[in-house]
Amino acid sequence: MRSTLLIGRRLLMMVLIGLVVVYLWYAFDHVRLLSGFPFPIDYGEGPLLAQIDQLLAGRPIWQLYADPDQEPFLIINYPPLFLIISTMLAWVTNDPLLAGRLVALGGALAGTAALAALIGHRGAWIALIWLTIPVVIEWMPFMRVDLPGVALGLWAVWVGRHERIPAVPRGIVAGLLAVGCLLTKPSLIAGPTAVGVYFVAEWIRHRSQPTAPTVRAAITFFATVLIAGGGIVVGLVWLTQGWFFLHVIAANANRWEPTLATDFWRQQLTLRWPLLITALIGGGVVWHSNQRALLLPVLAYLIAGTIGAIGVGKVGAYANYFFEWYAGLIWLSGLGWSVVSTRSTQRPLLQLSLPALMIISLLYYPPRWDANRLRPAGLLEPAPPRLAIGRYGLWADAQREAEVLAALSRTNTVLAAEAQAAGNVIFTDLPGLASGAGVLARIPVFEFRQLLDQGLADQTPILYELANGNPPLVLLDYLGNWLTPEMIAIIRHRYAQDGSIGIIDRYRPVATGPTRPPLQSLSGGGIQLVGVQLTPPPGAQYEPGDLVVINLRWSRFDPRPTDDLSVVVQLRFAGDRVAIQSERRLIYGALPPSRWPPASPIDHLQPIELPVELLPGNYQIAVGLRDQNGNEVIPSQPVADLYVEPQGGMFFAETGYFVPATFMRFWAETGALERNGFPLTPAVPFAWGWFQCFERTCLEWRDGSVRMRPLGTELYLAETLRSTQCQDGSPAHTICAGFSVPEAFGVTLGQPLSGDIQRNGWIVQWTEYARLERSPDRTTFSLGRLGDETLRLPPGVRYRWPE
Repeated sequence: MRSTLLIGRRLLMMVLIGLVVVYLWYAFDHVRLLSGFPFPIDYGEGPLLAQIDQLLAGRPIWQLYADPDQEPFLIINYPPLFLIISTMLAWVTNDPLLAGRLVALGGALAGTAALAALIGHRGAWIALIWLTIPVVIEWMPFMRVDLPGVALGLWAVWVGRHERIPAVPRGIVAGLLAVGCLLTKPSLIAGPTAVGVYFVAEWIRHRSQPTAPTVRAAITFFATVLIAGGGIVVGLVWLTQGWFFLHVIAANANRWEPTLATDFWRQQLTLRWPLLITALIGGGVVWHSNQRALLLPVLAYLIAGTIGAIGVGKVGAYANYFFEWYAGLIWLSGLGWSVVSTRSTQRPLLQLSLPALMIISLLYYPPRWDANRLRPAGLLEPAPPRLAIGRYGLWADAQREAEVLAALSRTNTVLAAEAQAAGNVIFTDLPGLASGAGVLARIPVFEFRQLLDQGLADQTPILYELANGNPPLVLLDYLGNWLTPEMIAIIRHRYAQDGSIGIIDRYRPVATGPTRPPLQSLSGGGIQLVGVQLTPPPGAQYEPGDLVVINLRWSRFDPRPTDDLSVVVQLRFAGDRVAIQSERRLIYGALPPSRWPPASPIDHLQPIELPVELLPGNYQIAVGLRDQNGNEVIPSQPVADLYVEPQGGMFFAETGYFVPATFMRFWAETGALERNGFPLTPAVPFAWGWFQCFERTCLEWRDGSVRMRPLGTELYLAETLRSTQCQDGSPAHTICAGFSVPEAFGVTLGQPLSGDIQRNGWIVQWTEYARLERSPDRTTFSLGRLGDETLRLPPGVRYRWPE
């Protein structure tokens, strides 16, 4: 019986060690891949990179905690310790992103070492379980503050309990480490709480001996925390004139939702419930041993870590809130393992159950990346845990990550170049797109929204800039991702989508023409029309069916203007007869006149679609204002003349869009409906020219000529399925055999970019301007809907401009 148990234990240990080794390989392959990825990988890395860039540029640390409305538009969520250490390392690496990631990796490894030291040598190897926790693996190479903070807290506990260190140095070092933990991330309370509870308990136990070493260590610890921690915080508040609290406290005071917390806890318990049971068994084993005193700090740490993990219900939180909870479970499990290892003959069942539970806890893992998209798994659709070993195991997930990161590197390189070309400031819902390109994000949207919802920020300056088409580039992962309804309204009216790169949509300001004075002055309700802009058409004249882009420049002259106004735009025949009329809320209802800067013009875009049946001739554009009750504030009066003449454009009733003559001729010459498909957007004017998308292509009018946008090149950047050979093994220098390409299409395809690729049950080949598609039996041929794909519109949703 005894030998059977021994064999069983050895087999279980071999399996457990094997799984741990596989997880460690998986973790460090993740580190390897991220160390070579040159852009921020998630939302949190972006702001930290921007902050370190400012420090490297010579800005004092206290000046980062400043008015977020002023350049560099930063909101600093955390105290400065992580930033200071990362900046110092960046002087060595000459790469601030890599420096921050190395600091985080060092924190993960230091946390492992701290757990090993706290557990003791008999069970120290259990600390390696820390590096198998999915969220630890995920975040260990991310430029994030959490893991270094957890390590500082754990080492504070170890130093505090290490009685071989002289009392006063022990208290000072433990205190400094606890302060360091809190100055890394104030919500990491488990380490400081555990060492504080330990010292209080020792103080009470030795209350009759006020000069005992442990009492002196406790006094020194609390004095150090009070003097060092309090002094640094007071100093930062004074140096920043109070802004420190707004950044670190208010910007982190997110709304807490019990449903969100429950969902996160369910996910973590479903995945690692055996580790929780292992910890409970370990705690019971230690309680019934002669080492019961070891339980006080670990239980204090675990309870505090549990309280911290409850905070995962905060809006915007993630599984990193479980770091201290997991560390506490591993610590408690390790202590139990150590006790069992010293008395193996008396506890045969425990000798088998503890490794068995740990094996079960490692059998499944959550996939990191979506199988079909360049997004984290589970973001858009359920991603249940997978068996760690097998076809969809850790090896497959590591391969998928390599493919995804390669694709993201290609797309981010293009986005970075576009951001740099746009100027020093862009608007984005992913700050890493800006900091990765070395430019500024106008706001860190998530942090700004938290301040705004508390009444601690004002979006008026941002809305005013957006209404006037500044910044000149908007890069969005999702139109609605922490943006306010007012920001969304202005972006949807003043900006238009200029395709996409990877998973990021590009928006640019709709171009407006030269400013002219209105034909008749308009003034009322405390505002006046100071200029009219009509975008010149892509052809010689406006034609029936054209979309006329009208920009009305308003200005406030009364300190108390009328709010909630609507703008009426009319197209009039001779004799003031109205051909068409459009009514829209002034500045789209997003920015009422009372919030405009005085005497500063603001744009209001209100395009009108000319009827297809409109007769040629001269027309006038008239403008008026109405209040919320429909009463005229300013009667409609002529502000601009418009001449209309047929040019050869065509309206497509199938999709409801008009194709101007300039695009229509090119569309017909390059294969018409069979090659290009129906229009999916209107013709949109940007600063660089005109843009119109069709089902299979997008056309650009630049410098007086029309060309196809190389959508094949743009969309292939994001493809993880890649090939350089045709199915017969020949290099893909030309169109692969098997594609029955009509002769008329050949000149519109461009150079091949790939070989044959199996994609969604089809064989495809990418070229500069197209994606060729055929069935495996070669009976069906088609072209991919690249125009549709570059717009990335949800099913049933039309192009968002004009609203």
